[in-house]
Amino acid sequence: MERLQIVPLGGLGEVGKNMLALEYGRNILIIDVGLMFPEADMPGVDYIIPDYRYLQGKADRIRGIVVTHGHEDHIGALPHFLQEFNAPVYATKLTRGLIEVKLHRELQKRTKLQTMQPGDILHLGPFRVSPYHVCHSIPDAVGLGIDTPVGLVVHSGDYKLDHTPVDGWPTDIAKLAEFSQRGVLVLMSDSTNADNPGRTLSEQSLNTTLAEVFRPAKGRVIVATFASLISRIQQVMQVARSFGRKVAIAGTSMAKNVRMARQLGYLDVPDDLILSLQDINRLPPHQVTIIATGAQGEPRSIMGRLATGRHASLRIIPGDTVVLSSHTIPGNEETVHRVINRLFQRGATVVYHPVAPVHVSGHASQEEQKFLISILRPKFFVPIHGELRHLQLHAALAREVGVPDKNIAVVENGYVLRFSEDALEVGERVPGGYVFVDGPWVGDAVSPDLIRTRHELSEAGVCSVALAYDQDGGRMVGLPQITGRAIASNDVMEALLPEAVDAVRSAMRGISPGTPAPTVARAVEKALSDFFYREARNRPEVIVHALPAPL
Repeated sequence: MERLQIVPLGGLGEVGKNMLALEYGRNILIIDVGLMFPEADMPGVDYIIPDYRYLQGKADRIRGIVVTHGHEDHIGALPHFLQEFNAPVYATKLTRGLIEVKLHRELQKRTKLQTMQPGDILHLGPFRVSPYHVCHSIPDAVGLGIDTPVGLVVHSGDYKLDHTPVDGWPTDIAKLAEFSQRGVLVLMSDSTNADNPGRTLSEQSLNTTLAEVFRPAKGRVIVATFASLISRIQQVMQVARSFGRKVAIAGTSMAKNVRMARQLGYLDVPDDLILSLQDINRLPPHQVTIIATGAQGEPRSIMGRLATGRHASLRIIPGDTVVLSSHTIPGNEETVHRVINRLFQRGATVVYHPVAPVHVSGHASQEEQKFLISILRPKFFVPIHGELRHLQLHAALAREVGVPDKNIAVVENGYVLRFSEDALEVGERVPGGYVFVDGPWVGDAVSPDLIRTRHELSEAGVCSVALAYDQDGGRMVGLPQITGRAIASNDVMEALLPEAVDAVRSAMRGISPGTPAPTVARAVEKALSDFFYREARNRPEVIVHALPAPL
């Protein structure tokens, strides 16, 4: 009998860009195709998508893409993936709406988007997929039961066991019990909060916290959250309305999502509650609430631009209350703290987690994770969705509730897992790293070497040198033109320039007649690099142009 292969292409060993491939024979099922936000040492990068080179040449084997919910880390890379792989996409109603917002018109026409709902059964090649409802921080989220020729695989999706969810629809425990009775071969389970003891708070607890923020606020209340966090947007609007405030939406992606969610009935909002940013400026500050993007401090987001005073029409006004209603994604701490400090500098009161509980996680904590493992009683366990520390901690919880250590696979992206009815094997590693996106450039156009160079330039600056070179005589003609950027202040650079010119002259003394220009350029580059290191303990990028001397 063929073995089932599970290939994690994103989301294992990191938080974000979740993507899994299940493979049986010549059949492939994809679960989620998400993105990840860049870290502080990735200048110019807009976002990161999975490396799915493993699937190239296998497009005809892909039976479908099943999406668990509409957050960016699960749908954000679909526009890129669907450019290469024309496979049908299955998603719940709200998730499909969020995907449609992301796809340009031509891609929408070409892509076969299918609406599914909990209780449906999808027949995709040898895979029989049963979506079931789970609570998360967005409506219409699902986990998946996947019947394969080898056995039943359960993919938890992002979930928590919230008994009082905002939409009134708790996680389907009965379906989990049914899976358990049938026998679960593999459980792949969300590890995001594996370092969080106890249980995750209910979303309903946020209503009280938000009210406590709104009540004393004398000026505008600006709430930053993810554009796809529809449940959170609904809560903020309800609280704003209860305090007699109107609401404006700031951010193109959020505005599109709000419009779509209202059309589909996932946002219950009176027409007179929402005003444009222009109209809301006519109201007194205590009647205004703004919901904006940028809770992770992204420089180009609304909050990033407000913090630096670069937004076209909005400014922070002393007396504003800014609420960052999100958990800081690992790696973004420095960026978020910088934004918070700048908002304080501009006169705002900033409320953020953990100073106040203005964010509730959408992910299960340790006791819920143990409950899921206990109720499903899987033969094999694979922790997913998390950094390596989360995966290891989740594995420890599985051992705690009785899963044998030999039946647990803690792996990072790219490791091929093979399952038979009785055995688990960790196989070879396929590509599973970062693919950078910078505007229209993707992949090879934005290589790790380029990002490394950008980072070095941001730390050390650049020095450009142009000199006229007589190759026959092996000498420089006239003085070199030296320009420095971001190396030191203008005054310091001006003082250093005569010595830099001397360093170039010194390098040229060792040049013999007939030496080619590229060799001269390398000699001058080394001389200036050594000069700046002696003077400033700094090695800027030195670019030398040795131009033919005029006759």
